Amino acid sequence: MTNIQAASGSLVNYGVKDVKPLDYRGEDPLTTKTYHGVSIVAKNGAGQEAIVGRIQSWQPDAYTREGVHLYELSYKRWGRPVEYIPGKATGFTIAVTRAEVWNAEMEIAFGFSNQFNDLLDQDRPFKVKEYWLKGSSSVQIWEYRGCWFQSKNVDAVTSDGDGVARISATLAYVSHNKTK
Repeated sequence: MTNIQAASGSLVNYGVKDVKPLDYRGEDPLTTKTYHGVSIVAKNGAGQEAIVGRIQSWQPDAYTREGVHLYELSYKRWGRPVEYIPGKATGFTIAVTRAEVWNAEMEIAFGFSNQFNDLLDQDRPFKVKEYWLKGSSSVQIWEYRGCWFQSKNVDAVTSDGDGVARISATLAYVSHNKTK
């Protein structure tokens, strides 16, 4: 992960320190995956991979499948399924929420040069990588290929809110592969 550059975040430095990674080498190391060891990466406008910062939530839907229950006309089993026929895989979306950053809005963070007027401004698909980290070393990398914004909307702006501008989006993708 050393060649991954962080996306531009705050323009001021308040001395916020990085958190040390969990130590999985000890006598009784953790065995549970923790989601604070996840980084989301996309290619920026210069073609380099950069961390998409300020993500508040990331929820891929990769394991959904349609199917059909078969029923039998029988005095013994009427109304109960007797078999299930698996069908096509569906889902292939990612729900993401991100706090907006001036001059690094969501579409810019995902590698486009400008903010979109609407989703028709997206003229090419993009790739996203999901890095799962165990301590300070990378253990799993998932790549989502053929990504397109399916929706991208500002979360509600309210008089009693916290004042943070957040964008909720859904990304549709074509394939999802473990690359490491």
